[in-house]
Amino acid sequence: MREEPDAMLLVRAELCDRLAALRSMSPRTAARDFLSTVTAIRRTAAAYGLTPVVRIAEALERAPITGGCRKSADLYLDRLYDAIGCRTIDESASEAMLASISVRLGA
Repeated sequence: MREEPDAMLLVRAELCDRLAALRSMSPRTAARDFLSTVTAIRRTAAAYGLTPVVRIAEALERAPITGGCRKSADLYLDRLYDAIGCRTIDESASEAMLASISVRLGA
């Protein structure tokens, strides 16, 4: 197993902090503020080539998150956490994580 550079560990830690802030937002938080944080996560992940994080954040940006649908955002947030820690950063990992969200939303 290859060691990850310290810089990438710091990026992952920053993304986890932003995700924690996102999770702590009240369901009454304006969708604009929620999406602003998601966009910040996506942009940081894109800058460092963390494709699964980018793809899940993109999907969350398109998902309905107002009112009662806000609870479905938890599925995306759970996968975002997984994606941040994922060592595989290619499209296949992204597709698998997005599929797991789709299956849970359909259940």
